[in-house]
Order: sequence, then C-alpha cells, then structure tokens
Amino acid sequence: MSQVSMKKLQLPKSVLDMKFMKRSKDRIERELENTKGHEELYSNIITNEMRSATGNYVSEASFIYCEDLLEGRLSFKGMNPEIERLMELENAVKKGYGDMKKDVSDEDLLRNVEKLRKRKSETTPPSQYVFKKQKTR
Repeated sequence: MSQVSMKKLQLPKSVLDMKFMKRSKDRIERELENTKGHEELYSNIITNEMRSATGNYVSEASFIYCEDLLEGRLSFKGMNPEIERLMELENAVKKGYGDMKKDVSDEDLLRNVEKLRKRKSETTPPSQYVFKKQKTR
C-alpha cells in the first residue's frame, strides 16, 4: 500500500463488506488502483519527498520579482491591434529607439526664448490695443 493511502482514514473491511457500503467499497478500490497506476507511471519522476511534501510555498516580502513581468494585456497575431501597437512602442522605448537626438542645443533654445520674451514685452500690451471701426456700406 502507498503512503498516500495509509495517511487516509480507512473504514474497516467488515464495514465495507456490508450491503449499503458497496458503492463506497467500489470507489475506494478504484482509487487504490488509480494511485497504483500513477505510481508506476511516474515512479521515476515523483520522489518520496514530493509525495509527503505539503505547504511548499515561499512568501516574499519584496515585490522586486514583479518588476520584469509582462504587461497584463497581451495580443497575438493581430487579435487586438491596439494592444500590439502599444507593446511595439514600449519595446522601442526600452531598446532606445524612442530617444530623439537634439537638433538645437539647450543654450540656443534658451537664447531664442529670451529673445521672444523681450520682443513680447516691447510691444504694447493687449489691454492698450485700439480697435478701429470698419466702415459698413
């Protein structure tokens, strides 16, 4: 008998031989046959430690392992074109294709912005504009 079946609480054979327990007896016998079949099939894979192991969960306090996971929504072979486009953009940014080179240096941009501000301040403010009425015919 296997270790798994030994751990289960079993009814005595005399009780299983009673007339009203026939279904339960058949079910228990089928379960034993199935476990024997599984043991033979997977005997080279499943170890005794695996059979007796319970609660093999590891809890981590940190969420660092979640940083490199994929996005929650995925699309394959054109099923959701919007998601595929977003995935392509994200991959391009990760690879560095999304970075643009500067055409104008920061200093040049600052000088041009200052010139524009000076020009704006030299002109008359909008509150002092004089509107001329157009002649209507």
